[in-house]
Amino acid sequence: MKLARFKSSVLRKSVVAVGALLISSSALAVGGGGGGDPTDQYASPGSYATTSGSEGQSCTIYRPRSVPAGAPLILWGNGTGGSPSTYSDGLEHWASYGFVVAAANTANAGSGEEMLDCIDAVRQSSYSSSVDFSSIGASGHSQGGGGTIMAARDSRITATAPVQPYVLGLGHDADSQDEQTAPMLLLSGSNDALAGPARNQSPVFSRVDVPVFWATLNGAGHFEPVGDFGEFAGISTAWWLYQLQGDSAAAELFTGPCTACDLSGWDIERKGL
Repeated sequence: MKLARFKSSVLRKSVVAVGALLISSSALAVGGGGGGDPTDQYASPGSYATTSGSEGQSCTIYRPRSVPAGAPLILWGNGTGGSPSTYSDGLEHWASYGFVVAAANTANAGSGEEMLDCIDAVRQSSYSSSVDFSSIGASGHSQGGGGTIMAARDSRITATAPVQPYVLGLGHDADSQDEQTAPMLLLSGSNDALAGPARNQSPVFSRVDVPVFWATLNGAGHFEPVGDFGEFAGISTAWWLYQLQGDSAAAELFTGPCTACDLSGWDIERKGL
């Protein structure tokens, strides 16, 4: 009898322990201490192995080693004094999701012209037949962000993602803000001392007459995207998947109920979405 009672007690304790473990795991699964940022999955590398190299002398290309049929194209403009290598990890990250990324080899991308020139460079490449030239994104940082807005006057641009764009000169014409042809993901850093949101991104958000998702990362300085795009990697990747590949799950981050609208650590404003 004593042995039977002992076995019964051990069994009950084991059941309780397993139950507690299951409850704990369930809590983590729904965000009880496990995060819950819906953009996190897009900050992890995509499924494509990547490569990079020059396309002529004007552009550096980051792409899947084997470019899939219908791959969208993303144009990139560097910040003042920067080069594609300044942002190489971030550009490779986009490429790992099946995008061909063409970065203009210029330290002064404010006019957007050098970015647009990369379209023709890619057209002349050995993999051009796999690129969907009806699906072209434009993005850039700082001066290159201002250049992105300039480039997006071109009807070939499908969507944009200016990152902390500087719009007070350096080739940027403020009239371009009234001439946008494509939806925009506008990214800011609240502690940006060089292209602060109040003077640079807020006027853009107010003036452009296209759908805009404006996301300001709290505490971020001007150099947040240098290298691997920092905390901008996940949300920008999701934007491209939504806009250039028609990914319905990524679209839910920005549209309708907008699962990205309550991101912790971000201030979000949007219009037209």
